[in-house]
Amino acid sequence: MSRVPPVSKECAVLFADLVGSTQLYERMGDTAAFALIDRCLRAMRDSVVGSSGRVIKMTGDGLLATFRACDHAADTALAIHRDISGLPLAHHFSLGVRTGFHFGPVIETGDDIYGESVNIAARLSELGSHGRAIVSTEAAVRLSEHFQHMVRPMPPRVVKGVARSVEMCELRCEHSEHVTHIGGLNLNTGKQEMRVYHGGRVWLVGAEHTRLRMGRDAGVDILVKDARASRQHCDLEFRRDRFILTDRSSNGTFVTIEGQHEFALTREEVVIDGHGWLAFGSPRSAASDVVEFFCLG
Repeated sequence: MSRVPPVSKECAVLFADLVGSTQLYERMGDTAAFALIDRCLRAMRDSVVGSSGRVIKMTGDGLLATFRACDHAADTALAIHRDISGLPLAHHFSLGVRTGFHFGPVIETGDDIYGESVNIAARLSELGSHGRAIVSTEAAVRLSEHFQHMVRPMPPRVVKGVARSVEMCELRCEHSEHVTHIGGLNLNTGKQEMRVYHGGRVWLVGAEHTRLRMGRDAGVDILVKDARASRQHCDLEFRRDRFILTDRSSNGTFVTIEGQHEFALTREEVVIDGHGWLAFGSPRSAASDVVEFFCLG
């Protein structure tokens, strides 16, 4: 039998992967866990086909798919997040999904695809989380106006297997009521904004609302459940075009800026920027509750 010659083409490449599926077998039992995972995977396949995509292969608890248009990939990402979130058992057992897609050249040989674009899409999906797909800028600029309001820029990152840093955005896939807006983010204003992630929710801090409070007290903006956190643990403020983190705790706030060493902040303040994480009362490696942030603009 003669082999199908390789074909080079450009397309949108999407990866989707279930998160938390391994623990299901212990918590639900083999039969019930397999049935739920299979239902999720079938829903993911149906989403691809329903958006005029092609399932290249199943990848363990996920899939690889291609699309002619980036809008179709975005449609699929939204549908997958919606469908998985809508399954009561998936929600109860904290089963989530990560998605990411990129647009670029691939080599197609029979039933598989190869190339840097495939690797980029895979790495982007690893950065995804519940309610957001990670999209390369190459894909984001090809999205129609219908999707543009759902896209927010992220800092470029170096990802495994790619020599250059990858410019990326997030595509919001969660329902609007799951996003808490502090200030407002407008991609065309040039204003500085900070996007803060915790517990599947998103807060936006900017010039219109300058303060975000974190701690164990019920009256704060971000309720931290780590026992080592103080009731009024720390504040994140926007002052004079800078983001200022002020620690008010007993055990300190541990700050990690991507690419730098973690440091502890105790009863003092510091300017933070870029992409990083906050842990409360202990280093991030030992923390049970972590906040992630991105500075935009």
